[in-house]
Amino acid sequence: MKLLRALLTSSILVLAGAGAASAQNYPDRPVKLIVPFAPGGAVDLVGRFLADKLGATWGQTIVVENIPGAGTLLATGQVAQAAPDGYTLLVNSATVTMSAAIQETPLVDPAEELTHIGRIGATPLLLATSPALGVSNYEEFAALAKERELNYATVGVGSLNQFASEILRSAAGLKMSPVHYNGGSPAMTDVIGGHADLFYGSITQVIPHVREGLMTGILVSSAERSDTLPDLPSAGELGLEDAIIENWWGLFGPKGMDPALVAQINADLNAVLQTPEMAEFLQRDGGRPLWGSPEEFTEQVKSEYATWRKVADEQGIRPE
Repeated sequence: MKLLRALLTSSILVLAGAGAASAQNYPDRPVKLIVPFAPGGAVDLVGRFLADKLGATWGQTIVVENIPGAGTLLATGQVAQAAPDGYTLLVNSATVTMSAAIQETPLVDPAEELTHIGRIGATPLLLATSPALGVSNYEEFAALAKERELNYATVGVGSLNQFASEILRSAAGLKMSPVHYNGGSPAMTDVIGGHADLFYGSITQVIPHVREGLMTGILVSSAERSDTLPDLPSAGELGLEDAIIENWWGLFGPKGMDPALVAQINADLNAVLQTPEMAEFLQRDGGRPLWGSPEEFTEQVKSEYATWRKVADEQGIRPE
């Protein structure tokens, strides 16, 4: 028994040493960063900017791979099943907690089947309409949406766009129904072309089209007006407190990653987020850096996942 105990102790020490070594030498080869949306959307833009900055910090190439589908759960599932060595990471948004929340048994449980490495940033949402709709402000939009049913573009069933639009529909008494796409870029292209009426997405994602006059800004989802879009009313200002919502982005890995490695990646991530370049990148389009510990991120994911499961039941949001 003493010999067995000694062997077990020796094995634990060897494994602990190997974990420390893996964290110390990480990364010694290219890292894959999975983005669960088509190119051109907010998560893709944030992921690619982060890949450049972390790659420079690590002295390694970070290869960005877009895997859209199933409300981010296709990509999330692949990451969850990857080796927990830190060489397959995922940048995702609040959508990951929402798309899982609409399923009775989710393809991936974002609270339990991933490692929560750290938060990246957050942004209010911007509701923008097609110029073909012929509205120029919230009052005109709301009047039209109460008169006839409008279709809103989303990046999939259970996406942030759908949750935000349904919450707004309920809070303001509007008539709206979803049209689903496989990414923000094709969704907004159809709104610009008049094939869909509106898109409700992150300011970072939508604002370039509003600035170019291709879409019409209607409102932002925050409690107060956005400094980036001071001429647009906020949900709070309009008395739509129940429709106040914020999107966030975070960095995930497979479940079971070495805590020392998670701490190291989190520290490097937080250092990047506190650079002027990252702050400028996010703030110029209405976002802000949002750093913190892995534990804080885990608490946020678990809390929001529980909240969105409740909202999904109340709003009747279910897989098609």
